[in-house]
Parts: sequence; C-alpha cells; structure tokens
Amino acid sequence: MTKRMAVAFLLVALVAAAAVQAGGKSEGAAVPVRKMRLSCNNPPGTPPTMGYEFLSGRIKEMTGGEIDIGVFPSGMLGSEREVVEQVRAGAVEIVHVSAGFLGAFVKSVDVFNVPYLFRDHAHYWKVMTGPVGQRIAADIDQYGAKLLMWVEGGSRSFYNNVRPITKPEDLVGLKIRVMGSPVMIQTMKSLGANPTTTAYAEVYSALQTKVIDGAENSPTSVASMKHNEVARYFSLNEHMKIPDLLIMGNVSWNKLSDKDREVFKKAAAEAQEFCKKEWYRQESINLEACKKTMIINEIPDKTAFINAVKPLHEELRSKFGDLIDQIKAIQ
Repeated sequence: MTKRMAVAFLLVALVAAAAVQAGGKSEGAAVPVRKMRLSCNNPPGTPPTMGYEFLSGRIKEMTGGEIDIGVFPSGMLGSEREVVEQVRAGAVEIVHVSAGFLGAFVKSVDVFNVPYLFRDHAHYWKVMTGPVGQRIAADIDQYGAKLLMWVEGGSRSFYNNVRPITKPEDLVGLKIRVMGSPVMIQTMKSLGANPTTTAYAEVYSALQTKVIDGAENSPTSVASMKHNEVARYFSLNEHMKIPDLLIMGNVSWNKLSDKDREVFKKAAAEAQEFCKKEWYRQESINLEACKKTMIINEIPDKTAFINAVKPLHEELRSKFGDLIDQIKAIQ
C-alpha cells in the first residue's frame, strides 16, 4: 500500500468515526423505517379512522419518517378479540377497541358500560381525562397494553325492526345485539330484552335475516355501517355513552425509546381532540342520514329508562367498589 493510499484510508476512517459520534447518521444516509400496524373495526371516513390517519401522520412527521404506522380499517386484520390478543403478544402494535369489548377482560373498564352513568358530554370527558381515567389506564397496563387515547363513541340508543322503543316495557322479548361486556348483557336483561353478542361486522346481515330483532349504537355508527338500511325504528333513549380506546401492546411500547414514547403521547393527545371534534361534526349529519330511511323516535324524558336501571346501579356497586360513586361525584 502506498503512503498516499494509507492517508486516504485514514481520512475515510476518521470521517466515518465522526459520523458515528454525531449520532450514527451521515448526511444523505437512508433513514431506517419502523413499520407498525393499527387495526380498527370502523370503516374509512369515520371519526376514529380519520383520527388514526391523523395520528399516523403526526408520528411520521415528528420522527422524521422513522416510524410509519399503517391504518387498517373495517376489521381488515381481524375481529377485536383476535387483534387484541395479537397486540398483547406484539404481533400487531396498536388496536382500536370499545370499552364494551375490553370490559370483558379488564373489569374496571366495564364500569363505562353502566347505563345512564354520565350526565352529559362534559361530565363524560372530565371522567375520562381525570383520576378515574388514569386509574383505569393503570388497570389496562396490568392487562398488557398501554392506553394511548380515549376515543369519542357517542351516545347509544336502540334500533330494531319490531316496534318503536318509547318505554322500557317495549324492549321485553326483543333479541338485541350487544357487545360482550358483562354489564351490557346485565343491562339488557334488566330491561327485559334478550341480549346476544353477534359480531359487529355481522349485525347488518343479522338484522336483514331477522336473526336479531335489533341492536344499539350511536347514529354515527348506525349510518357508517349502513344499519339504517335494514332497521326500521331508531329510538333515541341514549342509555349508554361508552368510550372507545386506542391501545398499544406493552411488548411494542417497551421497544420504543423514551424520545419516541413522548412523540406517541403528544400525537395521541392531538388525535384525541381531532376525533372528538370530528365526531361532533359528523353526528348531526349521520342522524339526518338515518332519518331518510328510519322512523326516529325522540325521547326527551328518559326518566322511565333511568328508573328501570337504578336497581342495577345498586347491584353493580359490589363489582366496582367506589368507582360508580366516584364517577357520579365528578362535577
């Protein structure tokens, strides 16, 4: 090797060492991209999926393209049950899940499925973002996942093909689809309905073929899933206002650096507000869509429904300890 070549090799080595000391990235070097998957059972264009696209974009922007989260709507990666199990194992990173489903696995989450628990939207969000929400997030962490954000889920009401639901007695004998939450099942029984846990993706065909008489959900969910095409009566009794959640498995969360965790927290806080505003924007639009094909029953006085579930509130105190009273006490 000539002296000139030796000097050249030494210069190259020095430049490489300087690049490592500067952070391991030389100018113009390709950025290693970490691909992640986010599963959602809502269709495209709904507030949650729009919010998750927003979240993905913000994380990609704040990490300089190093983290790329693909959003898979409409249950493309599987049912909530299937994907939650994959998220806990680290096979999928992030999943959208309803409290109505997660409550079957994390007992404290099921408190959000107690009927007529919240006074209004403001009360609901004070609970989610306050000490009660933090306490339940800790329980979810023990289950094996990190709560990234609460997602607005609207107020749930009954829709069916048999008759308008104007009072609790109108539910007697009706086969109503609910999620797998023990509290939701108890609620239907306390109102005289026959609960069934048909998968969300199968509700349209179940209504169409009369396998079920009805279901319960928000106007936005009814319209986005086109259930208004196959159900005649929509009665706005608003018996539940339960959140959806976006969770990331602890296996995946623990692989993030401290810096990236802060990025996820910041982006999730922004996405939570985005989803909330988009939900309220779409809610009236979707109710109008339901009115075109369904008979809408407004129920301004919900006293009869509230009184019908009061015994259930007392019964559930033994299950949730002081949680119900804590929630009701929040002003």
